[in-house]
Amino acid sequence: MSDFNFYKSKELYREKYYQMPKVFFTNKKYFQLSNDAKIAYMLLKDRFDYSVKNNWVDQDDNIYFIFTVDELMTLLHCREGKISKIKKELEKAGLLKQKKGRVNNVDGTIKTTPNLLYLGKPEVTTEDIFSINQEEISSTVPAKNANTAKDLEINDYTVNAENANTEKHSNTNGSTVNAKIADNLFYSSSTLDTNRHSIDTREADQNSILLENFVYLMQDSSVATFVPENVLNLIKAFSCTFEEAQQTVKTIHNAKFKAEQEADQKFVFEELENYGVDTNELYRTMLKAYQKGKTEEVNNLSNLIFIYVKNWFKEKAAPAVKAYYDRDFPGQSRIPMHDWSLSDCDL
Repeated sequence: MSDFNFYKSKELYREKYYQMPKVFFTNKKYFQLSNDAKIAYMLLKDRFDYSVKNNWVDQDDNIYFIFTVDELMTLLHCREGKISKIKKELEKAGLLKQKKGRVNNVDGTIKTTPNLLYLGKPEVTTEDIFSINQEEISSTVPAKNANTAKDLEINDYTVNAENANTEKHSNTNGSTVNAKIADNLFYSSSTLDTNRHSIDTREADQNSILLENFVYLMQDSSVATFVPENVLNLIKAFSCTFEEAQQTVKTIHNAKFKAEQEADQKFVFEELENYGVDTNELYRTMLKAYQKGKTEEVNNLSNLIFIYVKNWFKEKAAPAVKAYYDRDFPGQSRIPMHDWSLSDCDL
C-alpha cells in the first residue's frame, strides 16, 4: 500500500492532459477517423496552442505551427509510413493542411525547412451541441428512474380503467358502443397530449441549448458576422429564443447596409478604429435600444434597433471614414457603395 501514489490537495505539480474534441464522437463526418488520427489531432492541437501564445501567424493571419515527422514518430511510437497515413486521414477530414517547407542552399548543401502545419477547426452542428449537452447532464439517470415510476403508475391506472369499463359494459346494454367510443377518445386524446408535451419539451430544451451557445455559433467562421462579442452577449441576454437573437444580428447587418447606401460608403467594421471610431459605442447603442424597449412602450423592438444602429453608423462611422480619406488621401476618390458586389444583408 506504501507504493500507492495519492493525489495531495496542496500538491504543486499538476498533470498535463491532451484534449480530445467531443464532436469526434457525435458528428458522422468524424466517425471514420481512426483512433491513431484522433490521438494525433490531440498532439497537434497541443502544439498549436503554443503557436497561439507565441503569435505564429502567416501573411494571411492564419495560425501555423511546426511538428516534425520525427517528433510525431517518437510520440506515437510508429514509423514514417504510419505518420504519412495519419496526416492524409486528417487532411481528408478537413482537420489539417500542410505547406511545404522552403528549400535553401547553405554553403552548397541543400537544406529544407520543416513543413508549416495548419490545424482545421472541427465542424460542430446544432445536433452535436445538443447531443454533447445531453450527455453532460448529470440528472439523466434519476430522470429515467422517475419516468419509469411514472410509467408504472399509468399502467396501473390503465388496468383499473379497463376493469371499470368492463363492469360498465356488462351493466349497460344499450350504451356499450357509446362507452367504447368514449373510452377510445379518452385514451387517444391522452396519448396525443403526452406526445405533444414530449415534443414541446424537447424543442424547448433544444432552443435553450442553442441560445446558450449563441455567441459561439455566431462567431463560427461559416457565419461570418462583424458583430463583436460583447454585443452578441448583450443580444443573448435580451433574447427569449435563439431565433430572436439570430434575427437581431440580421437587423444590425441590415441597418449597417442601409447606412452604407445612404452615405454611399462601405464600412469595414474591423477597420473603424483606424479611423478614430470607438467601436464600443455599438454596444452602448444597443444597450440604449434595449433600455428604451424595457422602460417605454415600444411597438416593434426590431425596428427600434434598426434605427438606432443605422443612425450610429451614419453619425459616427461615415464622418470618420470621410475625414480619414480627406486628410490622408487628398484628391483620392474613395470606393463608392455601388462598386461592392455583396452586402451584409446576405448574412
